[in-house]
Amino acid sequence: MKVVIPFALIFVGLAALIAMGVTQGGIPELQVEQVLAGEYPGREVKVHGFLESIQSGERPLRFKVRAKESPDVMMDVVCDRTKPDTFQKDYDVAVQGYWNPDDNTFVAEQIFTKCPSKYEAEAKEGLGSPDMVLDPAAADETSN
Repeated sequence: MKVVIPFALIFVGLAALIAMGVTQGGIPELQVEQVLAGEYPGREVKVHGFLESIQSGERPLRFKVRAKESPDVMMDVVCDRTKPDTFQKDYDVAVQGYWNPDDNTFVAEQIFTKCPSKYEAEAKEGLGSPDMVLDPAAADETSN
């Protein structure tokens, strides 16, 4: 009996991981241009871009996501969630939800933002722009 319980727990854990992988793997990851072109209408998708502007920081959030390859291409997004702490202009963002062609708005159920520590690391390595540094002390260290 002592051996069966650990194996059962391992089996249940693996089954849960596989189930999560299957459900996450079924969501297409797109760019802003693909959504605006009408690909995957009415289907749940994850869209990657940069946060262009925030029209409303209160619930429901209203903001624009800019295409990574075409800075002039933008998509309006509405999301009934609270604003993430790392939600700032020009940051890498992904939204998961559905495109509503009736009002040309992406209805997001989830918002994913890039971890601020990654921006700090990129800035220290010279990969990010100086305004991406979140900690002023870190900016002083990189300029020395």
